[in-house]
Amino acid sequence: MIYKEWMKYIKDDVKLTEVVMPGTHNAGSYGMTALGCCQDGTFYSQFAHGVRHFCIRYCGDKKKGIVLSHGLAKGAPLAEGFESMRRMIDENESEFFIFDMREYYNQKIGPFSFSYPVDDAEVVKLIEEYLAPEKYAYTDFEHVSDITFGDIRKSGKRYLIINYRNAYQPWCREVEHILPWSAELHAKKPEVFASEVLMHFNNEQTNGIYWFQTQLTPALDAKGGLRTPRALEKALLPYYQSIIDAIASNKFYLDSANVISGDFMTWNYSKCREIIKLNLLKDTVKEEYREKFEKELNKK
Repeated sequence: MIYKEWMKYIKDDVKLTEVVMPGTHNAGSYGMTALGCCQDGTFYSQFAHGVRHFCIRYCGDKKKGIVLSHGLAKGAPLAEGFESMRRMIDENESEFFIFDMREYYNQKIGPFSFSYPVDDAEVVKLIEEYLAPEKYAYTDFEHVSDITFGDIRKSGKRYLIINYRNAYQPWCREVEHILPWSAELHAKKPEVFASEVLMHFNNEQTNGIYWFQTQLTPALDAKGGLRTPRALEKALLPYYQSIIDAIASNKFYLDSANVISGDFMTWNYSKCREIIKLNLLKDTVKEEYREKFEKELNKK
């Protein structure tokens, strides 16, 4: 299926910051408790649905070492996640991935504060053991906006690691990127959120990776109490296409679009399909393959 190899259709002169790719919010939260779970599929399953940007969060566990996490919710060992990532790296030489990796953010819930410290050196050991960074990690660039798909193909590299502290040396370079998010906006009713979330493009811009987040955030509401990410996603789905259509119909939004991420990206192919199809409007697809690219994506 095209979802495992869609990047091979992208023009050589297209920049990594120009292509439109699906991303997963809290990519490692599969199998977690209801309040922590934002994805159903493993990293490999997400890749097979077309995802190329992965938000990977983890914390320390006394019994299991470093584990994937979403706040207090803990999941599989990070090593298990890396095994899944190595499989997708090995299977399709045409595809390139962005791994946004970090320990989970410090949290304050009511009067309680939580931190999730992880030893950077231990993460580097796992990267070197499972992800063959000397062969596959892309580090030879001045600014991320300089990287083209032609550069990537010539290099043979397969992924870029982003870390907010530029940790995990020597396999991580400083990468300009933004991930606009608003506790107020992302907790609004889905129909309001869908009509207002595009304002992120108006309010914040970057020359680097633009991570546009389309997931709603669990929050207390007067009627239903604390809703799970799954319940919020079901409520948002009827309005999701309107977000994509708004990007497609506005040149400024389309030019800004890069990573478009969300929750539960493996329920079916619809969200990833519509995100990837934006590349046709953005003219990033090789001219000789445009018809095939569109035909493959329109298959049900």
